[in-house]
Amino acid sequence: MIVRPAKSAPHDLHRHLADFVDILLKHKIDLNFAKRELESCYIRRILTENEGHIGHSALSLGIHRNTLSKRMKELGIS
Repeated sequence: MIVRPAKSAPHDLHRHLADFVDILLKHKIDLNFAKRELESCYIRRILTENEGHIGHSALSLGIHRNTLSKRMKELGIS
């Protein structure tokens, strides 16, 4: 099960995120689209790590399972 990281992120996370933003800007990707795709990818990965179990995935994300189910529906994740 994936657990939320401690408040301190890996020191190179900022660099990776900056590189990612550069790619988004280079390809003129809309911020709202990028956020939606990132959230969808993140949730799918968490679900995979938790073998599709909504309750465990919600716990990993630090949200209620009903909130996760609602967000999955909004993002078109089945």
